Amino acid sequence: MEEKDLKITAIIKTHNCEDYLCNTLEAIKELDEIIIVDENSTDDTIEIAKEYKTKIIYINKNELSLGLNQAMDEAQGNWIFLLEDREIIPQKLISKIHSYIENPKKNKFALSFNQKYFYLNKEIKAARKKNVLKLFKKGYCELKNDFSLELKLKKGKIQKIQDGFKKQSACILVFSRNDITLSVNKIIEKNKNIIKSINKSRSVFLKPIFSFIYWYIFKKAIFEGKFGFIYAIKKYFEKFLLEVMLLEKRSRK
Repeated sequence: MEEKDLKITAIIKTHNCEDYLCNTLEAIKELDEIIIVDENSTDDTIEIAKEYKTKIIYINKNELSLGLNQAMDEAQGNWIFLLEDREIIPQKLISKIHSYIENPKKNKFALSFNQKYFYLNKEIKAARKKNVLKLFKKGYCELKNDFSLELKLKKGKIQKIQDGFKKQSACILVFSRNDITLSVNKIIEKNKNIIKSINKSRSVFLKPIFSFIYWYIFKKAIFEGKFGFIYAIKKYFEKFLLEVMLLEKRSRK
């Protein structure tokens, strides 16, 4: 395999993450290329990113999929590593990634890793997600929807790596995309028909409740004390926001 086929491009979605971005970038600074997809950060996020010689793509808050797809198209590496600004990848995992892509298993050109979620520097064990798809060879994965960084496989199979990475959160109101209230208000302002859709759709209210029950009861976040409860509430609001945004998308058709 030629050297150019081994290059990895890390794509990081950012938004007002000056307290975390340095740790994220420091862990992956030896990768071949880093592209930042920034959603209108108003703090020192961009200044920190420039210190690491990253390429920056600027997007509006409702253009996540557009910005990420642009980054994937412009990536110089043949392998794409899709990250969030609060994720920290240990060097052990990066070494394992390099070893794997030099000799990938047959038809396995997408890699998934374990995720450990931290809130106020405390690990929330109930929030662990196994096999989070993060790295893939170009053409083998795509975004699952317009509103998240979640990937889905287009072809081939996924190689599961047991090593994990750390995902941080400082506050219940710090989400991977936008502030809940502001996001919903902007959606309603732009499309008044969404109000009627929300009133008619049970999924906007029921799915978030089921999400809370799933994480708090079945995933046993209840045993994590106040940290587990906060995490379950966070999952509730994230699900609510996603359902509202999906309704908005459908109402435009």
